[in-house]
Amino acid sequence: MLKRILALTIVLLLGSNLAAFAADLIQLVPETSSFVFAINLEKILKTDAVKKQVEEGMAKQTPEQKKVYDEFVAKTGLNPLQHLQQIMIFASGQIDPKLGKPEAGVLINGTFDVAKIIAAIKADEKAAADVNIDKFEGFDCIKAKKEAEGMALFLDGNTGVVGSNEALKSVVGVKKGTVKNIAANAAFGNLLKKVDTNASFYGVGLIPEALKAKARENPQAAPLAALNAFFLSFNYDNDITFGFNGEVDDKKNMDGVMTSLNGFLAMIKMIAGQTPEAAEILNMIKIESTDTSAKISLSVPKAKLDEVKKKIEERMKAAPQGQPGAEPAPKMEGGK
Repeated sequence: MLKRILALTIVLLLGSNLAAFAADLIQLVPETSSFVFAINLEKILKTDAVKKQVEEGMAKQTPEQKKVYDEFVAKTGLNPLQHLQQIMIFASGQIDPKLGKPEAGVLINGTFDVAKIIAAIKADEKAAADVNIDKFEGFDCIKAKKEAEGMALFLDGNTGVVGSNEALKSVVGVKKGTVKNIAANAAFGNLLKKVDTNASFYGVGLIPEALKAKARENPQAAPLAALNAFFLSFNYDNDITFGFNGEVDDKKNMDGVMTSLNGFLAMIKMIAGQTPEAAEILNMIKIESTDTSAKISLSVPKAKLDEVKKKIEERMKAAPQGQPGAEPAPKMEGGK
């Protein structure tokens, strides 16, 4: 059941867009977190292009698919298209000693009928075989029987959290006031002031020393060990805009960082070279630098998106059936 809910969420994210929320869920992120990535589902699902995609996708459902979806909504009281609003992913630079994986979690803001969701899991034989319904620090909890798969719990009817046991323990501590939240980290707070927290998607990170050490082991990535922090944002309304800023430890390391970033971009362009339309978009990416900051930006206006979409459709129509390039055109929406 946990895997099904997570898979459904991912499908929705891939088929949609993202915006304005940081202040609420960020208050539950533990101080020990090194990375935070936020997705505004409410804003995304209100975007015209996304609404159109969702409507077309739902209309194309087979009767069997529609039945499964409707039964899921009826049994759990959860309609992902209406009840999920915000998602925030957080991770620390620490490795869980038991699992050998980073301590990480996903906070979800929405509307949850907790009793109904738990009853649905108990009534599902397959779900009951995979999880236990329990209490964790006083909160309703869905715990995977395999500890490595983590657990999920509801802090209240509007907030759920999924992740490793240690990460969830920290979130519960923040909720109860026994653990400090990310606001106690001045460096992180400074990053949040710089990033566009009203974006469809944004992320901030403080690079831990362990990750820098890993980068130094790879000659191509070694210069990036000079990055101390980053913040990024992505918006898709009618236009697409993306911005990434990497903060470098010392001005003398900027040349190495810029060379590495340009090298990675060149590699991506080479890989995408067989798809002319992708190359057109990639050629619009700009990489710039200041004294101790590396900036990557991309702005694609609606007119360009429409042009690229038309080229893809024309190329696919012209391609002989069964020949390379004859696959269905990737779905792109350029706005209204």
